[in-house]
Amino acid sequence: MKEGSIGNRGQSALELLIALTILALSISTVIVVAFSNQSVSVDSARNNQAVYLARENLETVRGQARQDFNSVTSNSSANGPYLQETIVQNIDPYTKKVTSRISWTTEPLRPQKIELVTILTDWQNVMSPPDPADSGGGGISGDWKNPRTLGSVDLGPGNSATDLDVISKIVYISAEASAAAKPDFFIIDATDGQNPFIVSSLNTGPSLNSVDASGNYAYVANKETDAELQVINVSNVGSPSLAASYGVPGVSGSSEGTAVFYSNSKVYLTMNKADGPEFHVIDVSNPTSPSLLGSFEVDDNVNDVYVRGDRAYLATDLGSAGLVILDVSNPASITLLGQGYSGDTNSVANINDSLTVIGPAQDFYTIDTTNPADITTLGSLNVGDVMNDLYPRDYLAFIATSNSNREFQVINIASSTDPTLWSYFNFPQVATGIDYEDNIVYVSVRSNDALRIIVPSP
Repeated sequence: MKEGSIGNRGQSALELLIALTILALSISTVIVVAFSNQSVSVDSARNNQAVYLARENLETVRGQARQDFNSVTSNSSANGPYLQETIVQNIDPYTKKVTSRISWTTEPLRPQKIELVTILTDWQNVMSPPDPADSGGGGISGDWKNPRTLGSVDLGPGNSATDLDVISKIVYISAEASAAAKPDFFIIDATDGQNPFIVSSLNTGPSLNSVDASGNYAYVANKETDAELQVINVSNVGSPSLAASYGVPGVSGSSEGTAVFYSNSKVYLTMNKADGPEFHVIDVSNPTSPSLLGSFEVDDNVNDVYVRGDRAYLATDLGSAGLVILDVSNPASITLLGQGYSGDTNSVANINDSLTVIGPAQDFYTIDTTNPADITTLGSLNVGDVMNDLYPRDYLAFIATSNSNREFQVINIASSTDPTLWSYFNFPQVATGIDYEDNIVYVSVRSNDALRIIVPSP
C-alpha cells in the first residue's frame, strides 16, 4: 500500500507539473497577445500622426512658395520620434516637385515612412494670366481624388447652360433657351458656395454659346447672325444690360459665335464655318463700340480659343488641323505658325510656352508647342467622349465632357508624359463649360440644374 501511495503521489505531482506548465504557457500567450495588440495600436497612432505631419509640412511649403518661390529648398529636422524631410526637385525654373517624407522606427527596428508629393508652380512669374482680373486665385489643395458637390443652381425649365466664367465668386453663365422670350444670360452669387443663388438674368436673343467676363463687362458669343458678339454691362450685377451687339464684317450665311476669349482690351471670337473667316480679333477698348482689327480663314468650325502673348491656339473641326496655332502679334496680318491632329477638337488651353492641353476626338492630350511648326505629343488619356471644356491648374486639369458616366473629370498632369485620371462625377446631363477659382471648380451643365460647384475633400 505504501508503494501504491507513493506511485499515486508521484502521478499527482506529475499532473500538477503539467498543469502548471500549461497555465504558464497560457499566461505567456495572453501576455504576447496583449503586447502584440499594444504594438498594433502604437503603430496605428504613429502612422496617423505621420500622415498629419506630412500634410502639415506640405501646407507650410505651399504657404512659403506663395511668399517666396525660390526659398523652397530641401531640408530635414527631428520632430520627436520622427525625421521630417522636405525633398525638393527643380523640374524647371518655374516648377518644383516637393516630397514631404516622415520616417520613424518601430520595435524591433522596423523602419517606417510616409510620403506625400505635390507640384508647385511659380504661376505669378512663369506666365501672367491672359486677363489679370480673372487669374483664378489661389492654388490646389485638399484631396481632389475625392471631390464633392458643394452647391448647385437650377436655371428653371427650358434653360440649359452652355458656358460660364467666374470672377470673385460671381458666376456669369451663358445659356440656350427653349423659347426666344426666355433669358439666356444669368448672374449667380456663389459667395456662399453651399447656397448659390441667381441674382439676375437677361434675354439677349436666340441663345448664347460662350462667355468671358472682365471688369464691368461680359463678352458673349451669340447664335444670332449679324450679332455674333455681344457686350453686356455687368457693373450692376442686379441689373445687367446689353451694351453692344456686333455683327462681324465680311461674314455671311448662317454664322454664329462659338467661343470668346478676352485679353488686353481685345476679344478673340471664333465662329462656325460660314462664308468668310472663322477667327476674328476685335478691339473692345471702348466696350460699347467694338471694332474689327483682323481675321483669319480656317475653313471649318472653330470651337474654342486660348490666347497667350502673341499666340492664339484654336480648337477646330478641320480634318488635318484639330489644333491651329496663329501669330496674332499684328491682328491686321495674322499668320499661321503650325497645326496638327486630325480629330475634331472642342477645347484647348495653353499652360506655358512648351505645354498645351487639348481635347481632340475622345482624348485628352498634353503637347509640346515650343515650336508650333513641330508640335509634339507628350502624353494622352482617353476620357470616353467629347471634351467640351478644360481648365488646367497647377498639377491638375479639370475637364467637362459628354461622357454619360463621367461628365466631370480630374486629371493629374504632374507628369506631362503620363496624364492619369484621378476622379470623376456623373451629372444628369452633358458638362459644357468649366472654370476654377481659389481651389473651387465651377461646371456648367446642359440641364435645368445648370451650375455645379465642386470642391475637394479636406
